Amino acid sequence: MRTWHREKINAKLLRPIGAALVIMPATVKLIAAVVIVSLVLATAWLVYTMGGIRYSWSHLIYIPVVLGGFAFGIRGGILAGIASGLALGPFMPIDTLTGEMQTYLNWIYRLIFLCINGALVGALSHLYRRYLHKLEWLRTHHEGADVLNRSGLTQALDAKIRKTPKGITLIVSVIQLNAFLDIQNTFGSSFSTRLLAQIIERTKQIVPPRSLLALIQDDRLAIVTDDVESRQLALARIEGIFDESYIVDGVPIHVDASVGAAHFPDHAQTAEGLLQKACVAMYSASLSKSPSALYNIANDRTNKENLSLLGALPGAIARGELSVWYQAKVALSTNDVAGSEALVRWLHPQRGLITPGLFIPQVEETMLIDRVTRNVIATAFADAAAWRTAGYPQRVAVNISVRNLRDHGLLDAIDLNARRCGLMADDIELEITESAVMMDVDHGIRVISELRERGYRVAIDDFGVGHSSLAYLQKMRASALKIDQMFIRTLAVDPNNQKIVRAILLLARSLGLETVAEGIEDPDSLSLLREWGCDYGQGYAIHRPAPEPEFRHFLSRIGELPLYRVKRS
Repeated sequence: MRTWHREKINAKLLRPIGAALVIMPATVKLIAAVVIVSLVLATAWLVYTMGGIRYSWSHLIYIPVVLGGFAFGIRGGILAGIASGLALGPFMPIDTLTGEMQTYLNWIYRLIFLCINGALVGALSHLYRRYLHKLEWLRTHHEGADVLNRSGLTQALDAKIRKTPKGITLIVSVIQLNAFLDIQNTFGSSFSTRLLAQIIERTKQIVPPRSLLALIQDDRLAIVTDDVESRQLALARIEGIFDESYIVDGVPIHVDASVGAAHFPDHAQTAEGLLQKACVAMYSASLSKSPSALYNIANDRTNKENLSLLGALPGAIARGELSVWYQAKVALSTNDVAGSEALVRWLHPQRGLITPGLFIPQVEETMLIDRVTRNVIATAFADAAAWRTAGYPQRVAVNISVRNLRDHGLLDAIDLNARRCGLMADDIELEITESAVMMDVDHGIRVISELRERGYRVAIDDFGVGHSSLAYLQKMRASALKIDQMFIRTLAVDPNNQKIVRAILLLARSLGLETVAEGIEDPDSLSLLREWGCDYGQGYAIHRPAPEPEFRHFLSRIGELPLYRVKRS
């Protein structure tokens, strides 16, 4: 570890020196030449002044020879050797006191020897320069693919951004080669290397001359183009790279790809920012099974704001910043307020009230969702017990996420909180999204079955937007279907949604399941749902989510409202 750290420090120190040696400016060359000539003359004067060639001062003549070879290569070393040899040549005495002069062979031998030394130093300098040039090239290029790497692309893109005139758009596209690792594992690394070379070559043929092309990962390319054509056409040209199969060693290989694009200056103003946004778009395209996608902040769960919220969540839970709000559920046939749905809210000390959409989707992808869900369960059950004591018996519903289904202690936590608060199992409803169950059908069915065996009610949330089959729906043993709000919000004006909702209601009735319509926002939709026999409804047209004190106040004065009734114990 220490050796690696020391080498890393040395590399950082040598990088600017190496760059200066690889590309030496004309001014530096001129200064170096003047210094070398000055050293030759100064050494000759010193040797003559100190007594002649017989004394060791003459060995200082190697300094300009070495500098000449190092700075100017083989040719510079030889020239410095000739100049040094002549300076200590026929006119330099062996001893200035006696006036004894050198023999012809003596100074010729010295001149040849100095030239040889200069040439050797120059040759070594040339090899060293080539090595430094290779290192400098590898710092910004991918060795096998002969294109820019991520570091080189970032550097070139930053320079391109600085030179881009106002009003011109740069398009940064990131191409993910799907299943490339599978191809590599199946056919071997040399096969995949040749395939990648063909992909890069085909890519070079479709990008404009001034574009940047980089291999930023082994299975990921990046392209930077000017906005010289329509943005959709630019994406279409990139998608076209993979229309035809590649032939490697006589084997036809089809490569699928997901392309994400981000624009300068619309989406980011730096190279790293643009690449990050393009990667987010690429992931979005991959998840949606689309060939390409343009960056959309709504799909960006990795932006700094969201990540900072995620990092602050454990402390927020400990400080009690999470609260539970409630939205009433009404039995449409009787207008009885039969229950409520528990909805988590975050009262941030600086940002104020944060809605679930800004942090719950990210939390659901981490183990933090278990802590959040257990916090909601404990609070909601305690509030439901308090309402019952006050004479307002309410069934409370809590949302369960995908990761919660894998929490082995979840069922015991539900049982423990129910017993602690004195609630019966029938007073509790767990809402599980259809898509969450379908991610692992067998496990989801087992969890739902165990919940039902313990007496809890289970509603399949967001029903209609997933992909569950009738066979699975029958096996789920759910107690209710909750029709997704995308069908309800425009129910009064959309005939297609009306047909879908009526079909779901008929399906649920035939399977003996209760139905809940969420997202009711207008009286006409409410009237239609009541007419078609929907069991329960919730939405802004019925009741807006409210903190517990406001919801309790709502229950206490519900008899005064014309739309609702509540059963008292």
